[in-house]
Amino acid sequence: MLKHSHPLIGVIGGVGPYAGLDFVRNIFNNTRALKDQEHLNTLLVSCPAIIPDRTKYLLDEEPVNPADGLFESAKILYAAGARHAAVVCNTAHSDRIFKPFCGMVADSLPGMVIINMLSSCADFIKEKHPEIRTLGLLATKGTYKSRVYKEYFKSVEGFTLLEPELPGQDRISDAIYSLDYGIKAHSDPVQAKACNILLYEGFRLLDRGAQGLILGCTELPLAVDPTDFSTPVFNPGLLAARELIRLTAPAALTGE
Repeated sequence: MLKHSHPLIGVIGGVGPYAGLDFVRNIFNNTRALKDQEHLNTLLVSCPAIIPDRTKYLLDEEPVNPADGLFESAKILYAAGARHAAVVCNTAHSDRIFKPFCGMVADSLPGMVIINMLSSCADFIKEKHPEIRTLGLLATKGTYKSRVYKEYFKSVEGFTLLEPELPGQDRISDAIYSLDYGIKAHSDPVQAKACNILLYEGFRLLDRGAQGLILGCTELPLAVDPTDFSTPVFNPGLLAARELIRLTAPAALTGE
């Protein structure tokens, strides 16, 4: 186990790899630090080969639960000394994946806390933006099918979560998964076609009455510039990164 003055922040990445990298960047960007030594100890475990595709699993196109691979990554973090961690994948927070994963952590890694990215996002919006009653969700087909975001907002009376119609969901899926121009295949740089699809689908949701957008896939912040929209755009990965800082070294969190 590493010895360190601050607790070690754990990041379960590889789902996808560039999303994990972006999550760590969010930790750095939200830490008060004027020199190297003031940054927080952070360990990213990116083992994509052992974590099957989450959307394919939820669509019953993949037999192996990604929870097993996520748990193997958590064990690496735990052995290194991390006691707070996040899974950098919205779709992985579906109950079919996240509940068994958290159960394995609770049974085998005592004292390890897994931040719930979707819960952090929902709590932030409820607290900081109570005026928002309708949100648009840009996400994977697996996230839409699991209806996991609807679960986190169901306690808000009169709240509506808008999803794209099926053709729009197909286009968003292509923007993420297409071998020709999708974000997973072309992460740095992201292809203009993927960016334009997401921009188009975001504006369609706003035209239908959304007062803000949730980037409900950790690949989407690589392609979506929030300043392109005049309404709030919420990045669950950013909010989870801030929650990890708040839990491990609250004085180091910017903006608070």
